[in-house]
Amino acid sequence: MMTSQAYMPIAPVLHVFEQDGGWHWGITIPRARGSGFKLIAFSERTFPVENAARTEGRQALVNLAIAEPASDLPSRHWG
Repeated sequence: MMTSQAYMPIAPVLHVFEQDGGWHWGITIPRARGSGFKLIAFSERTFPVENAARTEGRQALVNLAIAEPASDLPSRHWG
């Protein structure tokens, strides 16, 4: 039985960042054990503006929520 102290919700979080002259997005979840986060989805292409990366990242986040139960999110990437 899991106690309330041991329970950590797995809420995916969208991150948008600038790297190598363009914008990218990634989605992370907290690691089940230990510290830090696990990258579960990311963009492979570079976006020219932050808003474009954020828009696609938000859509990927919605798609993850629809397609996968939160307890079993695999790593994914979108072109």
